[in-house]
Amino acid sequence: MATEASSSLVRLHELERSDRVQTYAELRAKVEHMKAAIEQKGFNCRPNSALGSLFRRAQVLDEQWQAQTDAQDILTLMQADDAVRIAQAVEAVLDDPQAAEPIRRITKSDMHLTTRQPSQGKDALWELDLLAFLRRHGVPARLHEPPDLVITLPGMLGDYGFACKKVYGEDSVASQLRKGCKQLRAMGSPGVVAFNLDDLTPARSLLVQPTRQAANDHLHALNLSFMRRHQQDFQDAVLAGKCDGVLLSTTAQADIEGMSPRFNRVTEVTMWTVDSASPGAHIRIAALRRLIEAVPSEQCSTPTLLELRP
Repeated sequence: MATEASSSLVRLHELERSDRVQTYAELRAKVEHMKAAIEQKGFNCRPNSALGSLFRRAQVLDEQWQAQTDAQDILTLMQADDAVRIAQAVEAVLDDPQAAEPIRRITKSDMHLTTRQPSQGKDALWELDLLAFLRRHGVPARLHEPPDLVITLPGMLGDYGFACKKVYGEDSVASQLRKGCKQLRAMGSPGVVAFNLDDLTPARSLLVQPTRQAANDHLHALNLSFMRRHQQDFQDAVLAGKCDGVLLSTTAQADIEGMSPRFNRVTEVTMWTVDSASPGAHIRIAALRRLIEAVPSEQCSTPTLLELRP
């Protein structure tokens, strides 16, 4: 009979919000600059491609605003923000030879983040998003195969892996966990399986909350609920020494009444392990936590806000 061990849950990143506001013109310039840089590196980003179409939403949003039309809609705003999110993730690794394959997948795939269509490009974006999260916290992460990301823990703890898995449906979680553990085993070093849960939130919708903290608490509750639904599989993997734990991340676009501007992109990252995991697993998880928490989240947020006036 399966047994349930007590668990250890840590909110690694509670608040992601920049104090810098970007105008629509700035967003458009950012996306257009990134599109040109991608093409200069030899990757195609044609206007009629999925990514090219999404990038154009930043231009459409700015043109509509400058013309003072009534054509603006919340979906265009959300898609323009998605374009910026992708542009920022790609820009950070454009000169990294290890990033060629993730960038190729992004340019060749459906990248409409407001939909719930699986794609290899979205899988790659999760790898780059987690890479950016770690680096913003001062953790020198690098792309690696296998698994997807690697850091070097301090002292004599050595390399530590992150096997990145994007969840599109709950039925695949167990198999994704097995694949992630297999990637860690192939690397020959310990690590965690990192799940992105964005596509378990409602499609084409905004998270509406009164405050920034309430928005993060809501996403933390989603992470916690997901962990509990799959806790037995996670626990079995940890106790068998296949991984040290799991990392859960959910990002949502939100309408936060108590903030100005109200439109924000909010991320919550949670780390889970089992209290009865091996001493080595606890030592490594604690070291990872110290690395991430050494740079407070308020100091490392990236600009994600959209100004409501030019």
